Amino acid sequence: MRFPIWSWRQKLIITSLLCLVLPSVITLVLTGLYTKNELRNKAVDKAEQSLEVADLYESNIMKDMVNAFNSIQYDSEMITDLRVAWNKYKKDNTGAVDFFSFKQITEKLDRITFFGGKTYVTILLPGGLYFSNYSTYKNDLKYMYGEPWLQELSKEPTNTTSWIGTQPNYVRSDADQAPNLVTIARTFQLYNSSVKAYIILSKPEEQFSQIFAKYASDQVMMVLDAHGTVISHTDPQQIGQTFRPRNASSGAFDIVKWNGLEYISVTHALPFANWSMQSLTPYESVTSRIGNLFSYVFVLQIIFFLLFAIVLLYFLNQWTKPIMRLARTAAKVEKGLLQERSKVKGRDEIGHLGLAFDSMLDRVGEMIHQIEWEQSRKRMAELELLQAQMNPHFLFNTLNSIRLQAILSGEPAIADNIGSLSTLLRMTINRNNEFVPLHEEIGTIEHYMRLMNFRHSEGVELHTNLASDTILESIPRFTLQPLVENAYIHGLQQKQGVISISAWKQSGSMLIEIKDSGIGLSEEKIQELQGGSPVSGIGLKNVKERLQIIYGDAFSMEMKNSLPGSGLILMLKIPLTVREENRDVSGHVGR
Repeated sequence: MRFPIWSWRQKLIITSLLCLVLPSVITLVLTGLYTKNELRNKAVDKAEQSLEVADLYESNIMKDMVNAFNSIQYDSEMITDLRVAWNKYKKDNTGAVDFFSFKQITEKLDRITFFGGKTYVTILLPGGLYFSNYSTYKNDLKYMYGEPWLQELSKEPTNTTSWIGTQPNYVRSDADQAPNLVTIARTFQLYNSSVKAYIILSKPEEQFSQIFAKYASDQVMMVLDAHGTVISHTDPQQIGQTFRPRNASSGAFDIVKWNGLEYISVTHALPFANWSMQSLTPYESVTSRIGNLFSYVFVLQIIFFLLFAIVLLYFLNQWTKPIMRLARTAAKVEKGLLQERSKVKGRDEIGHLGLAFDSMLDRVGEMIHQIEWEQSRKRMAELELLQAQMNPHFLFNTLNSIRLQAILSGEPAIADNIGSLSTLLRMTINRNNEFVPLHEEIGTIEHYMRLMNFRHSEGVELHTNLASDTILESIPRFTLQPLVENAYIHGLQQKQGVISISAWKQSGSMLIEIKDSGIGLSEEKIQELQGGSPVSGIGLKNVKERLQIIYGDAFSMEMKNSLPGSGLILMLKIPLTVREENRDVSGHVGR
């Protein structure tokens, strides 16, 4: 996909508009997020306050039910009356209940007061004998002995309290008014070793949910058991459903979905049975409060943006006209119309730029005329120089002619020296190949040694020991000649001796050893050079720097004495996997 090419003017306008729009958009977004967070936090605080108030009420109801258990179980008169009634019931074996025993127990149950209103008390004794504080007419309660929750409770130790939860109202006379009951039960014994008996307390579910109705306009409140089952709710249809918040710790809040809607959920733990209260505040009701405010602010932002954009575009158009004129003039000059001028004037920076631009074009025209005149003079000078140049081949042909004449005159030594000089000159002048085979570099050194021995009349011997697989390997031109020259002049001090060159391959590199039988170097000087000090001598320095440029860290040069005071050994390690062509790096002689 190719993006459109915008002019500088278009970029300036777009950038200005973005600088105008982006701060407003970012401000609106951040303000919206901050406002939503604040409203959510306030909704959470309100829900926590509501739950704290409801907690007092719910806790009193639950505490009252626990206290009712204690008032029945630990009332000695009540226990005595229950024993008398049960013993007589068991002795008669008629299934009938003594009226007077029944009356005493019923009256005591009726005298128990409960917080919150009506409470159904049922006492189940072994063998099917039961008592209650409500009418059992046409309401046989013996079915309770077979209830699953009672069977589970029978397996628990004595004095165990079970919070059963919500169940349908088993009191037929009140079932229409209170369809659901919240029930708890406890086991006890009439005698230490007797079969377990049960006390069952039930309260209409409306007693738990009536406190929630005060907050029904903007909150949904419920009581949950330890498994997340709804025990009490302002909507009876929701009782028995399951609601499991992701964070069930007390005081925690979260954004949850329930029955297809999004709510702010706040949890509050109750002190009994791991029950808890849950407050659900519709998320939409919280966020909708800022909707109108944002709409109003958004409309104002659009109006201000349009007004500012009109003013900005007008002034940008006025300010960019001279720059656009300069750009058009530059485009025409680029096409070769050097007579074009922008004619931009003014006292500001753009006016000075236009004046400088026109002056520059005038100066360029003058320079072009000057360059044309100089080029014509230069071509004439080059022609004159070409006429006076001597062809290098003339020099080589002349040397060869002198060499041939020396041979014919019976002077083979002079002829060989002239041939060596001609070869060295040809190698020096020829720059076609920066890299040469090793055997060609050795040939150059042999010519050099012949000339040096002729010049100084010394019998310095050159020994070469090249492995067969190294002679065709390429190395930079004139790599070894400066090192041999150092050995000849400084190592042997232009006296008789031996210079030997050896080459072999090892681990992907070619090792070249240059050894002389001269005076060598002191160990202190070698340690100084090996420790990173600059290499002594122009020739050694240039060779080392040149090869490091070509091969990098893969190249190394080491030096050591063959024996103390008996000659120096230079070891070059040249990698065979690295080769850089056409690099013009030259070395010079000296140590």
